[in-house]
Amino acid sequence: DTRDLALALKTASEDVANRIYKNMSKRAADMLKEDIEFMGPVRLRDIEEAQQKIVASIRRLEEAGEIVIARGGEDEVIV
Repeated sequence: DTRDLALALKTASEDVANRIYKNMSKRAADMLKEDIEFMGPVRLRDIEEAQQKIVASIRRLEEAGEIVIARGGEDEVIV
């Protein structure tokens, strides 16, 4: 869901956000950036819930074999 993605990226680091934007079309990335910019204040709990939804989706895709997640180190996850 685009709204969940926008919420999840609201507090994300610039590095994480840029990785997401690079994997989208320019138009979609621009629209997402605009959504985040005009979102206004959001409760941290809502952001954390959106981030958990994204993580759950990634895990489902990995379990289904639709994506492969290569883990670099203990604390590093590479998708």
